[in-house]
Amino acid sequence: MLVRKCPYAWDQFRAWDFPSLWDSISQNHPSDHPVSYFMLAVIFFEETAFCNRDQAEAPSGYGVGFGQLEVKNPEKKEFYEWLGISTDYKEVARMMLADKDTSVWVHCNYFQYLTAEKYFKLDGCLAAQVGSHTIYKGLFKEGAKLLEKAYNDGDRSAYIYALNYARTNGPKNNGISETLFPDFWQFILPDSWFTLGY
Repeated sequence: MLVRKCPYAWDQFRAWDFPSLWDSISQNHPSDHPVSYFMLAVIFFEETAFCNRDQAEAPSGYGVGFGQLEVKNPEKKEFYEWLGISTDYKEVARMMLADKDTSVWVHCNYFQYLTAEKYFKLDGCLAAQVGSHTIYKGLFKEGAKLLEKAYNDGDRSAYIYALNYARTNGPKNNGISETLFPDFWQFILPDSWFTLGY
């Protein structure tokens, strides 16, 4: 389906729906990791509404992929070496933007690196994700809890509320309304996810 009215900075060609993203997360991330699948989904939605894109490169950083991984930060080089990929952030960005699954793989592995090599727990991983925007730690935790309940209940409206939670309650106040963007939400949460379970 073609999304006729898109949210700001969202490109359908670069986006994935929830089932596709969920499948990629489950292939690339251990189910028992402190950063849960639900947490990853709410982070990816808050950052880009499931769009594998980059942000304008700025002196303070360069966010890439579904979760806007700050690929330019010098301390990421150690992570790239651990992962066995190029330590050139421009090459990492190109690799992530060229393939959605690779983008998810890199970001999932970043959290795995933080727990395996830096011994971070959930709070440490979230701190690495949000930087100085610490309000999002609590918003992501609550959003993930709400998303897990929506998932268990099969409640589409609750999914939308949960995915929007950090956006709506954060400083940017940029929740994506189902009323204003019905095509977008039909793309993100297709009926088949609820009727067939995928």
